[in-house]
Amino acid sequence: MSSAQDPAGGGGEQQIERPSLVSLHGVAMSEVFIENWAAVESYQADPRDLLVVTYPKAGTTWVQEIVDAILHEGDHAKCGRAPIHKRIPYLEFSFRGLLPSVTYGLWHDHVKGWWQVKDEHPILYIFYEDIKEDPRREIVKIMKFLGKELPDAVLDGIVQQTSFESMKENPMTNYSTVSDRYFDRSISLFMRKGTVGDWKNHFTVAQDEVFEEDYRRKMGDTDLRFRTELRGSQ
Repeated sequence: MSSAQDPAGGGGEQQIERPSLVSLHGVAMSEVFIENWAAVESYQADPRDLLVVTYPKAGTTWVQEIVDAILHEGDHAKCGRAPIHKRIPYLEFSFRGLLPSVTYGLWHDHVKGWWQVKDEHPILYIFYEDIKEDPRREIVKIMKFLGKELPDAVLDGIVQQTSFESMKENPMTNYSTVSDRYFDRSISLFMRKGTVGDWKNHFTVAQDEVFEEDYRRKMGDTDLRFRTELRGSQ
């Protein structure tokens, strides 16, 4: 449960119940995401539709903003027309996980599932670390996937517009427009550090060893490779 100020102005706090988790095809999902699940399952994509698919907190908002900026050719006014979650609405898809108690299913299943079919469909598989390392290179990659050609000056503007620092200060991307009743920014900002390798500041040696063993066991059957540091980092 989280607390929020009484919207009636009484000065007190009211308790906001966190949505319950319910099982959907064997995966734990927040009940608010599946209230209209029948419509999601019957959704028929148009060939022109574009889906941005990520595991939670894996660069979703970053890629959404990059895509929107490319499609609107770097026009700041158009990209500022509404908060990002309204410009690019969410569809909730899930993958069956081995641990039903893990919300959204296992990360391993998610990343492997899309990797396995990337050559069968028009899928551009990109990595957070690559965007962080060379934003312009990856933005050009996304631009070409979208079938767009933009001048260098526009690309440079998009690089600046979609930098972590710019997005963290932009109310159209930092979720500051969401009511405190649902997102308590006194506990954590939506956009936190945007760094690579911060796990070193949180994992103990023993925890890292457990993670590495679990990673090898669950990811040993794929040629998909991730990195936890940027090139040249210490």
